[in-house]
This record gives sequence, C-alpha cells and structure tokens, in this order.
Amino acid sequence: MCVANTLATIVYIYIINNICVAPHEPHKITRRTVMKLTGAGFVVGAGATAGAAGADHVDATISIDNVGASAYEVSNVTGTGIDVPTGVENPTLTVTETGTRVRFENGGYPNHPLKFQDESGTVLLSQSTTGSFNDDSAVNWVDDGDTIAFTITSDLASSLAEYRCTVHVNAMVGDISVDAPAVDYTPETGSVSFTSPSDGATVTTPVSFEMAAENFTVEAASNGVRDGAGHLHILVDQPALEPGAVIPNNESNGYYHYGDGSTTAEISMEPGTHTVRLQAGDAKHRAYDLTDTIQLSVEQSADAGTGEETIENYRNGEGNVEIEGLRGGIDDFTSGDIDIDLLRQVIDEFTQ
Repeated sequence: MCVANTLATIVYIYIINNICVAPHEPHKITRRTVMKLTGAGFVVGAGATAGAAGADHVDATISIDNVGASAYEVSNVTGTGIDVPTGVENPTLTVTETGTRVRFENGGYPNHPLKFQDESGTVLLSQSTTGSFNDDSAVNWVDDGDTIAFTITSDLASSLAEYRCTVHVNAMVGDISVDAPAVDYTPETGSVSFTSPSDGATVTTPVSFEMAAENFTVEAASNGVRDGAGHLHILVDQPALEPGAVIPNNESNGYYHYGDGSTTAEISMEPGTHTVRLQAGDAKHRAYDLTDTIQLSVEQSADAGTGEETIENYRNGEGNVEIEGLRGGIDDFTSGDIDIDLLRQVIDEFTQ
C-alpha cells in the first residue's frame, strides 16, 4: 500500500474511495464535507474516483469548422504532436508523435460530423457509424458531439490517411500524414535496473532509490519521443505494463513518473513487504520492455513519531477537527510524526 505524498491527494483519495489510507468502507460524502473541502482548497467532483483523469487530458486541440458544404477549415491549433495549417481549406494534418491525444472542436457539428479513414476508404473512427478503432481502449474514442477526442496509437497512425465529413464525403475531405519516429518498445538490447536498494533489502521509509540504464538514454520527456530514449518510472505493488501501453500517472496508486530524467528518487511507503518495479517509458509514457523488479521489507524509521500525539492535538476549542486540524494531521503524518491510525481518526472526525 502506498502513502500519498501531498495533502490534497491523501484527503481526496481517502474521502472518495478510501483507497490509500483506509481499508474500511468509504464514507458517504455529505454537502457539509464538500463545503469544508472547498474551503480547504480541495476540489471534489461528484462521483469521482481515485485515479480518474477528470477532464480528458489532451496533447493537442484542433478547432475546425465548415466552409459551407465545400470544405473544412482549421481556425486554431494548440499543443504538440500534430501539425496543421490554419486558414486553409481541407488542410493536411501531420502527426509528428504517435501516442498524441488530440481533441477536435467541430464547429460544424451536427451538420458536418467527422470520420477518419485509411487509404482504401475503410472507416477507422466516425461520429456517424462505428469504425474499426472506435472501441479500441488504447485509442479511447470520446464523442461529445461538437467535441471528439482520441489517442493516435501506433496502430491507428499506421492506418490513418484522411478525414472526411460523413455527409459531404466528396467535398469536405483532407489528408492525414504521419511523420513520427518509429519506436521499438521491445528492443533486443538495453536494460534498466535499481542500483540501490538491493533486492530483498530491509529499508526505512521514506525509501531512497538509485537507478541506472544501459544501452538506453535516460532524458527529460521534453526532448520528445525518440527511439531508444525516454525516462524512468517506479511502480510500487503494480505489474509492469505491456510494451507500448501507457504507464498511468497516479502516485496514489503506486505509479511514479520521473519525466525530468532523474535517476534518483525518494518514496514514502507503508511498513511491510513491497514489490517495486522499474520500467522505462518514452516521452508519452508508453512502456518499453525494459524492467527491473526488487522485493523490499519496509520499516518505519526509528525517529518516526513521539508517541505523544493524540486526536486532541487536532481538535479546536469546541472539540471538532476542522481545516487547520486536518492540515496539521496530514503534515504530521507525512513527516512521520504520527501513524496511519491517528491520521484515519483525524480524517474521520473531519468528515463527520
């Protein structure tokens, strides 16, 4: 079980699903609790779940509209991974990085729905019918009418040839080209490894890690997607990802990204036995088949907690745990001054 490293993450996860800091049944979220969290600077969405992306993450947004029934025209492009000129009728879309998640804001909808085809005319994605990639979980097609979003996976990119209006198929049509580097996610050479701690080691939390790579370039994600290069990820009590799959960005569930190219890390972990994996990923967090696995026995540090703190330390003059008490409890927990049971009690009283 991982320990969330930020106050917002701990409170959010505990109250919504009790995933990281509480194994028992989740609380009902009351309006009073939501108001208290809002006052504390937390944002809690109704029906949210830990690890959910919330608003759909995208790498590039394309604003497209119709020119009568004769053409599409792009008015604005933001983000990276796809290039397209603006102010041009039926412009060519150029994919520069596979793995790019793109959003189209279709100002011509519902009269001019979009579809995407291969060279033979086979529909891959469509707002009007079901294309061969509409139900692909990696593509993750989302159609909200005037807005669509999807991920340009390597498989999809190898087939994309054009976009069209599903109604005016002979007039409103533009080419799609792919000028993205080919990446081998199952390289025959290359390796990543933990140099510290060693497999089977007994360590204290927070745990310090040192990592290394051979025949693989560790670099910042800002360098873009390059074959044989990327950054490292630590997975705590999680299985390695299949080659080409996107590694989740969710520390509360045990996924740690080091997109700045770091080869050292420090992670707070619950006492107990843990399986810790190292996996390389490209700039879009797609997994290479380069991993290392160690088993660790984690103990609480000797100076963690004085044993003198009680729930009274976090109640106000009226005997209630409010915002400041909650913050104090989580600060003390993350610094090792109180244990997980007392933190649970603090959060329990705050949510009452």
